[in-house]
Amino acid sequence: MLLIFVSMIYGQDRSGDNKSVSLDSVIVVGNTHGKNLRTSQDGTMYWNLQMMNDLPKILGNADPLHYSQMLPGVSTNGEYDAGLHVMGCDNGHNRISIDGTPVYGASHILGLFSIFNAAHFQQMIIKKTPNASSADYLGAELTMQTHYEPTDSFTGEVAVGLISSQGTLRIPVTKKSELAVSLRKCYLNLLYGPLLRDKDARLKYSFYDANVTYNHRINENNRLIFNFYMGNDDANMTEERMMSDMNVKWDNLVTSLRWEYDRGGIGLSNNFYYTKNKATGSLDMTSLAVELPSSVSEFGNRFSVSWGDWKSGIDLSLYRIQPQMPEIKSTFYNVDFDYEKSNSFQGVIYVDKGWRINKTFNAVTGLRGSWYHVGKNNYWHLSPSVSVAYTPDKNFDITLSYCLRRQYLAQTGMSSINTPLEFWLSAGTYGIEPQMGHNVVLNARYRLPNGEYSISFEAYTKWLKNQTEYNGTIYSFIATDYDLSAVLLHGKGHNYGFNFMLTKDKGWLTGWIAYAYSKAMRTYNTKLLNGTFPSSHERPHEFNGVVTFHIGKKWDIGFTCVFASGTPFTAPKMFYIINRNIVSEFAEHNSNRLRPYFRLDGSVNYHFNPPRHIHEHGLNLSVYNMTAHENDLFYYMNFSESGYAYKRTTFFMKVLPSISYYMKF
Repeated sequence: MLLIFVSMIYGQDRSGDNKSVSLDSVIVVGNTHGKNLRTSQDGTMYWNLQMMNDLPKILGNADPLHYSQMLPGVSTNGEYDAGLHVMGCDNGHNRISIDGTPVYGASHILGLFSIFNAAHFQQMIIKKTPNASSADYLGAELTMQTHYEPTDSFTGEVAVGLISSQGTLRIPVTKKSELAVSLRKCYLNLLYGPLLRDKDARLKYSFYDANVTYNHRINENNRLIFNFYMGNDDANMTEERMMSDMNVKWDNLVTSLRWEYDRGGIGLSNNFYYTKNKATGSLDMTSLAVELPSSVSEFGNRFSVSWGDWKSGIDLSLYRIQPQMPEIKSTFYNVDFDYEKSNSFQGVIYVDKGWRINKTFNAVTGLRGSWYHVGKNNYWHLSPSVSVAYTPDKNFDITLSYCLRRQYLAQTGMSSINTPLEFWLSAGTYGIEPQMGHNVVLNARYRLPNGEYSISFEAYTKWLKNQTEYNGTIYSFIATDYDLSAVLLHGKGHNYGFNFMLTKDKGWLTGWIAYAYSKAMRTYNTKLLNGTFPSSHERPHEFNGVVTFHIGKKWDIGFTCVFASGTPFTAPKMFYIINRNIVSEFAEHNSNRLRPYFRLDGSVNYHFNPPRHIHEHGLNLSVYNMTAHENDLFYYMNFSESGYAYKRTTFFMKVLPSISYYMKF
């Protein structure tokens, strides 16, 4: 791993080799002393995805999105929670992209996998402190970046495991271009089928991913990048006790064409893209059938130009959003809630300017102007940002940043854990107003003189307005007067906390330990909910540890450890029976917490002596939750003829072992 000191927003170094960044009159010298993890002056993290080879593989996969939760400021989720919560923000506050093209619904089921095949990408970038060039989201920007330079030889990776198999090929088409193709297929029920059922329930699940990237360097100053992704998920849960069958299907389509130009200190970039996510959930019971289709698509173009200390650009986006539309068929009636699709347009122009104040102080100021149009509504906003950095020497720096952010899309739904049953809505519809956030972030970094250890500290506070929460349940759909606007709660939020990370960057043992304190409060003043409560994903205390041992040329051993506070939930305080129907009365919203979360994962790679034309091959043995700790998923009331009990549900397997064969050529 490494910690690199670069300046402001222009310090992105895709090759990882540059040791200085020039912003015309502003020159900031950095230090590179590793290849896995780099942290810039504003807290942006650049993670070399080759490190995934050394981390524990969950069912044969080391997933980038899952392991991003091991980084400071990013909360760990439990099983079944595929969300990404950065600095206390909701999952829907983040912008996840492939080379700048947004992706909606980036996770597979259970939260153990994302749609990103790590071998297809060069690095993952997590930007937690926005500036004027950042997209209109309140949280973080997570970008999966493909390989920058075309390969000059035929290379590839293959991994075959018990739950899925995947492969990546990088094929040189000409001396200046390459074609990269990645495929992955999950066959969970083939070997794990008996373990995915108990006396009352049975789970069936499968998915596939396909990535294609064509990278063509026209000349030393121009290049074109074409990206294509397609994926599909199909999950089915049969509950015999309740005589129910639930099915969820969702798919993604992402395609883009990007042009980049760099010459004489002038950089130009233009990304033309289309992205879509579609999901359909269904529930079949004895006398009731419910279908919940929803979708979101975006067609856009992002153009930027940089020159010396300046960077500016124009973003144009056209959205088409179908909110969740319940279709009810019961013994007594049939109802279709025909919600209209919303078409909206967003136009943005922004500018950032770098300033060299003196030898130890420099700054970046920015302004972002946005126009959002939907129906008869028009929203015009200006969003300023400023960042000031103090660098007394090459081993230490402090950066203080402020920005005002807007977000015009809101994600909501019944689960609040980023399942496909969550959906997107546009500002200006169903009583939703544009979200707004004031962000103040302090970053400090120190690298020990010997270059072996690095320390980083981050403190933040965020004031959020126009937050949306879904207050309905599956039973809300049964009512013939169901109204989406009536089950949406609107309020405000306040996130604050701090993060600390110590990394070891050199030697046969590398890794990091991190501690985070985070509070995420939400305030509502409605008839249904009145007061201030912790958000459903809040974990006040969290400890993460990642360590990798390199033993000779044959063995790599890795461990990850997580210990975190339990997330809030609302428990019933009493129940009673009226006309043979059970009616529950709940305690204060999110006033209870699950038990603390703990997990230890381990992984061992054994490298065989490679034959000719094989760069590396071997076996990986991984164990998820080595200590078999029972982490709570949720609680429920269980009624039977003999009585009732308040029970907790844990993950379907206490320990998840896996073995896989890998090969690189």
